[in-house]
Amino acid sequence: MTRGIIVVLTFVLALTLCAASAMAAPSLDPQLVKAVNARPTDLTPVIITFTHKPSSIEFTQLKMLGIKGGLYFNSLPMVITVVNKTQLDALSRRSDVRSIYANHHLNLLDDRSRPFIGVTALRSDNETTARNRGLPISGNGVGIAYVDTGIDGTHPDLQLGKNLAANVFFPLAEQTAVEIANFSQFAPVLAVENIPNSDVEGGHGTFGAGVTAGTGQQSGGFYGGMAPGAKLVGLVAGNDVGLTSFAIVQAYDYALVNQFRYNIRVCNNSWGTTIGDVPFDANDPINVATLALHDHNVTVVFAAGNDGDAPDVINPYSVAPWTISVAAGDKEFKGSPAGFSSRGNNNGTGYDVAGQPGDPTLAPNLRPDIIGSGVNIKSTRLKGPGLTNIAGTPPYIGNDTTTIPPAYLPYYTTSQGTSFSTPQVTGVVALMMEANPLLTPDEVVTILRQTATPMPYEQRVVGAGYVDAHNAVRVAMNLAVVAHPANLMLAPGDAQVNDPAGDTGGDAAQDVLTGRFQYDPGDLAHGVQPAIVYTMTVVDLSTKQPNNAWIMSSNWRNPDTGAVINIYVSGEEDPGLGEFYDAGKVAPDPQTGVNTQSSLSNSGVAGQMVGNQIIIRLPIKAVNEAIFGAGTTRSVVGMTSTGTEADAQELVGAFGGGLLVFPDTAGGVDFKVGP
Repeated sequence: MTRGIIVVLTFVLALTLCAASAMAAPSLDPQLVKAVNARPTDLTPVIITFTHKPSSIEFTQLKMLGIKGGLYFNSLPMVITVVNKTQLDALSRRSDVRSIYANHHLNLLDDRSRPFIGVTALRSDNETTARNRGLPISGNGVGIAYVDTGIDGTHPDLQLGKNLAANVFFPLAEQTAVEIANFSQFAPVLAVENIPNSDVEGGHGTFGAGVTAGTGQQSGGFYGGMAPGAKLVGLVAGNDVGLTSFAIVQAYDYALVNQFRYNIRVCNNSWGTTIGDVPFDANDPINVATLALHDHNVTVVFAAGNDGDAPDVINPYSVAPWTISVAAGDKEFKGSPAGFSSRGNNNGTGYDVAGQPGDPTLAPNLRPDIIGSGVNIKSTRLKGPGLTNIAGTPPYIGNDTTTIPPAYLPYYTTSQGTSFSTPQVTGVVALMMEANPLLTPDEVVTILRQTATPMPYEQRVVGAGYVDAHNAVRVAMNLAVVAHPANLMLAPGDAQVNDPAGDTGGDAAQDVLTGRFQYDPGDLAHGVQPAIVYTMTVVDLSTKQPNNAWIMSSNWRNPDTGAVINIYVSGEEDPGLGEFYDAGKVAPDPQTGVNTQSSLSNSGVAGQMVGNQIIIRLPIKAVNEAIFGAGTTRSVVGMTSTGTEADAQELVGAFGGGLLVFPDTAGGVDFKVGP
């Protein structure tokens, strides 16, 4: 499985917008301060954010500090320039400066999606069509500001002058410190418009733009986007190496200046960093700019991130009270959260209600708002250097050559990540805005959260649940809700892992169908200890061969240390021993932090093969000690385990020198240990 691309912030200098002159000192980027202190005489590129739009007075004052020139914005109260330590110290004492940040580099956050979230049902909804003058809701005329690596406007599904209303590049965003230092005056930022293909490298922006508003023309609508009637405004903020703060804020400034020209009502952002690397700061220039968009009635949508279930990994720009944070889930079975999708923190202080006001003084929610499809997504391929995804062995899901018809291969490809669940939600917002143009950003997030399909996970994982486009549009039009498009709740007895038959690289004994994780309280009176029972069902176990193995695993978080521990059980067809069962864990080494595998062979693990099932029993005591340490009296009962997985494994060659391959592997939903 390949991760989608994520934008990682490295070094932005933003001036924090303070409310009044005598109030708090400017917010200084910690990374900037560290860099300037290390090289005090060097000139470092920065973004200075003022408490008001700077004029000739502020420019003159900057020149008095020896800051000769730079770039100013048309709408945002910011200046891009270079400073040394002496100049930074002087600026940090000014009451009209809100923040100073360095030029951070951000990472990019890397077809059944439409019916899964209700878009197909919406298009056949007679009530919504009747209310829309007899036309199906398609996002018609709604402008989408797409801040990314650019868009290939020569693609049949994303044609410049048609559904791609504008394709814009900001040449001065790439100025080096030396080039900025050579400015002799303060000049406005520059935008170059009408670029046929602004996505000249890996195609991240082109792919995401197709998810949100591709017409599907080249595939007869089969690979169309969520809102094919919307108008895209492509805003180049970097390339597949990453995006920069300088380019991002220029893109936002362009969207604000041209909002009415293109009817921009929603802004997509499939990039970011982690809140552990860059703590949330309302005065960060990116946050200042997204709040300005919110206050101008533009809904801002962000990817939650692709760093999985670990502390402090959610994208800080996605958790602002005025933005929508989107996690990624599967579009099969129960729509389980993707293992790579960044989980939030249960901080206990943030506002966790729908329709958070755009107030920079509120503590942010450190969790996603909603989840969308982000696994095995098909969308528009960049012409020219775009790559064909041939990961895995056919017919594995995600392999372009086996999952996309040959006639469509030059135009479409496969990827995954919150980079692409985000434009899905952006497209849903465009549908809502066509249905009711009077909606505010706060009303949009309220409706999205209230109509989301409930899911059996913590809010830090999925927010309010899976996006439901059909009901979101119906509520936007003041219509009654209908049944959700998919039942995302496990019924009693449902297996956590479900996988289609026929997708294995091996034989029928290695074609996984289901994987069930169950808690058995045992019967102590008769000597039966409490245990977790792992049951894998395959297509035909009678075809098993020597060196076949079947593995089930899931992740556990130690609530004290935050460490994530993977516990697995395995059943093997050993050439010498016959059926053999084992258990183990993969956990961070306490000294080095490196993940290390160790056996739980003395845990009392036992198993059997019955019919087409491999059934393995691991005592709860062994799980408790694997998580909390030997001799613990604490228990995992009541805890939730994530990242459930069922794998079929085969050893090709001799033990000790052969190659392990996985003919079939499938992920599933979380499970709670207990009755």
